[in-house]
Amino acid sequence: MRRRDLLAGLFAGATGLLLLRSAQAADPVMDRRRFRIAMVLWRGETDAEVGFRRELSALGIEADIDVHDIARNLDQLPAVIAELRRSKPDLVYAWGTGVTLGLIGRWDAVDPAVHLTDVPVLFTMVSSPRGAGIEPPDGQPPRPNVTGVSHIAPLPAQINAIKAFLPMQRLGVVYNPAETNSLANLSELRALAPAAGFQLLEAPVPAGADGQPDAATIPGLVADLGRRGADILYIGPDNFVGANRDALTGAGIEAGIPAFTATELEIRESQAMIGLVSRYATVGQFAADKARQVLVEGKPPSSVPIETLQRFSYLVRLPVALRLHRYPSLQLIDYAEMIR
Repeated sequence: MRRRDLLAGLFAGATGLLLLRSAQAADPVMDRRRFRIAMVLWRGETDAEVGFRRELSALGIEADIDVHDIARNLDQLPAVIAELRRSKPDLVYAWGTGVTLGLIGRWDAVDPAVHLTDVPVLFTMVSSPRGAGIEPPDGQPPRPNVTGVSHIAPLPAQINAIKAFLPMQRLGVVYNPAETNSLANLSELRALAPAAGFQLLEAPVPAGADGQPDAATIPGLVADLGRRGADILYIGPDNFVGANRDALTGAGIEAGIPAFTATELEIRESQAMIGLVSRYATVGQFAADKARQVLVEGKPPSSVPIETLQRFSYLVRLPVALRLHRYPSLQLIDYAEMIR
């Protein structure tokens, strides 16, 4: 297969941030007033927020940014919402599915006494806005105060990325059954599996005595997936799994099972072997352009489309591939980023 054909099969188009900037450069001088933005974050600032801040600066947008870090505790959101209602920022930036749902609710279950309805909300790092109920289904009107950016490559592209590296008949998934984003992703995998020609092997993480998912069970779950014949471990948008990425990928290596990831940290900072990912910084840049449309151009959030990035990076962690005796083809080496 020629390189361009393989690339076309894996990646469906490209997001042109540079083109956006070029078009903006031809626009009239921007409104120079200083805006107030509130960030509501799941686990402190990430490269997405770095990219967001840098892009705001590159676009000439001046903003005071207040950070509300809930430190992985959704119980903090009511107090944050009360503060946002008091301070009335020009825009609320929400990180992740859980935070976003807590701030604005499902499209069909909004409670004005509980959720934000009168301030623009820009979400980012949400894997499946529609699957999680953040974005209304086709045929329903858009939410008046909501827009955002998703960061996960379409599932068919992810499966193509796996099959470009190795034959895959059984896909093993360790996941937290208490996370909305993980369940939405799993539902899509179940629907895709028959047509894509693979068997989905599920391994939900059981709860411990405290009612929370028990990280100590991860090695045993991975070993069981190996006994069931998993060809590869799939790491999707799951905050619990992401926080325990070393345990998961390490157990996979011990069992001789490589891991594929749809998010960046599991391969850049852990031991996943391959990944088709959006760079967090690029997600933040894309979100900043949507903020520009709302703040500077004065567009209603409902008129700014919710979108997924279309340009993704194919990453290979070479030491893991060599340890597992899984060698990338020359075609992959031609365009993949090798992490050494």
